[in-house]
Amino acid sequence: MKLPSLSWQFCALVCASALTSLVILKLLAYVTQEESPPPLVLKHWDSGPNPTAARRGSRLPSRRHKRRGIGFETLWRVDQKPPECPGDLLVVILVTSSLWHTEQRDAIRNTWAQKPREVAAAAAAAAADYRWRVVFLVGQPVESGVFPHIAQEQQDYGDILLGNYEDCYRNLTLKVMHGLWWASEHCRPRFVLKTDDDCFVNTYYLPRYLTEFNQDSAGVYVGSVFHLGRRHVIRDQRSKWYVSKDDFREQEYPPYASGIGYVLSLDVAREMVEAARDVPPVPMEDAYVGVLAREVGVTVRDSGRFAKHNVNWRVCNYRYLMVIHHLDAGQLREAQQNRLKAQGRACNHTREITGW
Repeated sequence: MKLPSLSWQFCALVCASALTSLVILKLLAYVTQEESPPPLVLKHWDSGPNPTAARRGSRLPSRRHKRRGIGFETLWRVDQKPPECPGDLLVVILVTSSLWHTEQRDAIRNTWAQKPREVAAAAAAAAADYRWRVVFLVGQPVESGVFPHIAQEQQDYGDILLGNYEDCYRNLTLKVMHGLWWASEHCRPRFVLKTDDDCFVNTYYLPRYLTEFNQDSAGVYVGSVFHLGRRHVIRDQRSKWYVSKDDFREQEYPPYASGIGYVLSLDVAREMVEAARDVPPVPMEDAYVGVLAREVGVTVRDSGRFAKHNVNWRVCNYRYLMVIHHLDAGQLREAQQNRLKAQGRACNHTREITGW
């Protein structure tokens, strides 16, 4: 009667040894693999004291809280090659995009992200003043690794900045701040435009305006501003814009430009990035940029050149508009055609507006 008991104990011992070996092998495989750490997921946002606005003269905050802001180094994918940035760029256009928005990225590449022929044919000195670059900001799935199609896109186009964070709506703040950090530290254009992948950007008139008509090379933060009454912090947990009191204690956000598109000068982008290391993030990316603007003492400027809605714009409106929101692939192509008509003879009778 002892033999069955011994056989059972022997089998249990063998199974336990095999299981232990399997666990050890998995641990060794994880340690030795050459990958970045798993993506960050901000399921909880640190709360902290609200920032105190600085005097514009010094552009330094009068009070700093503990370093509970964004650790930019943790957002970097060390196993991914970042986009290349040629020197002396006028503007870098950062486009927030999701992993699965391949069609939107391709539509942009085939429309407003194409270099205008009129600029390419211009004199070398003039062309340098108009130089711009489009970069898509993309996160990653919870699992470590990279989607194969994203790796292929980066190989084909070299225009994707992949971040080490989960690609989800609540992480848009990380996505945008990662892009601003890369642009200000590694690219250093004179200006940065942040926009979304459902927007049309007028890549003919925007560089032309910044070169010929814009009077400010520093202190620039301009877009379509949400005014008082439209900046109320949403506390409804059912809303995708929900922000708890632990995230942001005030009832109203400071003035900020809509995330559909805003322009920052390089100095402002750098100061916002530096402030973000100390200012706790808010899961509303455009509102957080407004919080950072208040922290560094920069006043946002309102401009009608950034349209939150896509309506039946006339052709000559494209001599004025810089960004138009909410366009699908077909509408992007139509907008591009209208832009080409607007810079031709069709609108010679229209007076060009030279202010923001």
